[in-house]
Amino acid sequence: MFLLSLEDVEIIGVPHPKSAKQVPVLCYADKNFRLMSIFSVDQQAAAHASWRELTDKQGKVCVLLEETFRYSIWSQVRIDQGLLAPTAPEAYIKACVVLVQSLYSRAQALGSRQAESLRVGLQVNTTPQMQAAGGLEALLKLNVEAAGNGTGTLPRWEEDDLSSLLLEMHRLGCQFFGRSKFTGPAIAALEALPNNDKALFLSWLKLSLLGNLWLS
Repeated sequence: MFLLSLEDVEIIGVPHPKSAKQVPVLCYADKNFRLMSIFSVDQQAAAHASWRELTDKQGKVCVLLEETFRYSIWSQVRIDQGLLAPTAPEAYIKACVVLVQSLYSRAQALGSRQAESLRVGLQVNTTPQMQAAGGLEALLKLNVEAAGNGTGTLPRWEEDDLSSLLLEMHRLGCQFFGRSKFTGPAIAALEALPNNDKALFLSWLKLSLLGNLWLS
């Protein structure tokens, strides 16, 4: 459990094991850490709470990096074991699962025809993400409350997967319900998550380009 500033660490780029991208790695005291979450400067309390949750309750070795304009949390990783593939934090994955389930449930309320159209849209346009989740049916049946915490039941989605999924869900949601009637109820469905998971996801969403679609 480390609280550090930029002067204490070195951040390097390591080749992604499955693509040409570089993965940022924080080096400190002969240990390596992978980026997990980013918080804006006015989210100091949320950053500290998330850090304590990971270290004190989940027993993970993490760094909280304080910079002038943001905070970031990094989790220890062993580079030599190929663990740098940037699987998204569980809080983000849980939130996206809840959004998929909520969207499909609302489509079902419109009728079986609409639900089937939504199913086809998700399966065709987010095929890699659905395959990683074991298929849409498995995703719809997933108990988010029981998943996570190292159980291996959550999809192994990277942040790029989440972005693709959120973009397609937004397109389909606007198509079925209209933007003004879609995003509010969709975000409200995240109340099913623990408060910390919801806060982490919304913080990431707000800082990404997707925030303009889902939160404005």
